[in-house]
Amino acid sequence: MKGWNNVIGLLCLWLTACNPHNELERHFQTYLARVANVLEVSPPSLPAPAPLPPLPPQRRLQQQQQRVTAGLLDTLKLGECRLLGLVGEHNSPVGKSQSAAAILLYHLQFQQGLRDCLVRAEDPSLQDWLTEVESLKAPLLPGYHWNMMVAEPEIRAALMPRARALRFAEQGGYQETVAAFALFDRLYRQARGLAEPVPLTGRELNHALSGLYDNDYLGQLFYSLHSAAHYLEQSIDFLRQLEQFDCGPRGREQAERLRNAMQHYYIRGIQAYFSRLDRQFVQLAPLLERTLSPPMPSNDRLADYRRHFARGLDSLVYTRYREQALAHARLWQRFLARCDISPT
Repeated sequence: MKGWNNVIGLLCLWLTACNPHNELERHFQTYLARVANVLEVSPPSLPAPAPLPPLPPQRRLQQQQQRVTAGLLDTLKLGECRLLGLVGEHNSPVGKSQSAAAILLYHLQFQQGLRDCLVRAEDPSLQDWLTEVESLKAPLLPGYHWNMMVAEPEIRAALMPRARALRFAEQGGYQETVAAFALFDRLYRQARGLAEPVPLTGRELNHALSGLYDNDYLGQLFYSLHSAAHYLEQSIDFLRQLEQFDCGPRGREQAERLRNAMQHYYIRGIQAYFSRLDRQFVQLAPLLERTLSPPMPSNDRLADYRRHFARGLDSLVYTRYREQALAHARLWQRFLARCDISPT
């Protein structure tokens, strides 16, 4: 019976080791088990992290946009600006079923067409009309960008926090995510008049969106940082017993073994993984912060989500991870200094 129990135990360990959902937890279990072995105590159990806040439903976030319409005579003016084809396509049955991303692209192209026509126009009445229409439509552009960010299926899927950490081995999805959000940031700046409009084709936009299709990278990055903070906090609670460790001559060898366990299992494994997460979030953070800025801050239904993930380097998921990583490092520094042991 005892042999059968051992087989079951080994099988459970093998399944856990092969399950990517538990890879970060497994690394922490190994690290703390090695430290516990040196201290001759039982390793701590590591409960799973709490769930992350979800992305709110699209219907709560999407905003109704005011329509700017034109009469028959004004429509003739659009013909002078070579915009009738663009408007006709947008108002066709196919155009009325366009995605939020395609709608934003249309309004940016229309606004750019108005500006180009204004530069060429010589008739003062046409100039006045173009200026009026442009001024009416410009304040609406941030809302169309916002609707794209909260309604486009590929973007919503990318923003959804996952319940799985990124693997320790390099994996795809990061470059595609950066490229997509860099383009969304470009559109954000154009929509708010913060950058010179650069022509963008539907093909370019669709290419960026396709990079997010079936790409869980960003949601897993959020969960990885969240899990990192959680397991670091659990580790710190266990490692506080190092503060009572006897650093006298008899404890010298044991202290060096503790240092070696920390170096091998935490620095070379876990910390190297954290460094990659840190670099990647730092690059994505400003893009997320800008592209998820609501056009009307007073009615921010994404506030809790943004507080966790899209406040740049002040995002809760990142600041909590950094705080716990620093606290963990300082605990080991105090121990090594007190025992007069070199960190390396």
